Amino acid sequence: MLVFIDRCTGEDHFSDAYAYEELFGGAIVKAACKWGHYSNNEDVVLAGSNPSAEDGEEAGTETSERKIDLVHQFKLVECNYMNKKGFKEWLTDEDNMTRWKKFFVDGLQEKDYKLSDEDALAKVEGGAMKEWKKELTNFAKFILPQWKNVMVYHDVKEDLEGAKIFYIGDGEGDNFYYINNLYRTEKF
Repeated sequence: MLVFIDRCTGEDHFSDAYAYEELFGGAIVKAACKWGHYSNNEDVVLAGSNPSAEDGEEAGTETSERKIDLVHQFKLVECNYMNKKGFKEWLTDEDNMTRWKKFFVDGLQEKDYKLSDEDALAKVEGGAMKEWKKELTNFAKFILPQWKNVMVYHDVKEDLEGAKIFYIGDGEGDNFYYINNLYRTEKF
């Protein structure tokens, strides 16, 4: 199983047990998600599993809560402080861009272990970062007009510098959107 781990907090946010695809030139990962009833003390069930019909428990019991499967699985928390204006500021913040540039370099070196720090930095500064920023802008143009349907999440550490996850529920379904370079992947 491939797990997507926040480079800043070290927390798991997503795995390939869920259907996903890359969008916006690979800058964004879109993962299908679904709403369900979950209890905080129940065993976590991976996507695609088939719970026994003999359990006899009804969805929506007193101790269960309606939430998104990925929120339950990865113990994500809604990020209540990020509004539309805050999203724009977060996406263009110079401190974030500096940190994300380092993440970009790290990502290139993880894909090609022979790549030196200088060579990876040269690739990033030689146009890769500019192209990535352009795709982030395209993502912002996609998400901002539908902000009323957006919910923002982060992990339990609630680190301001940690990656944010964007939920959009619309006519096409329920999906999470992750900024790809803010994650490293690990096989388990």
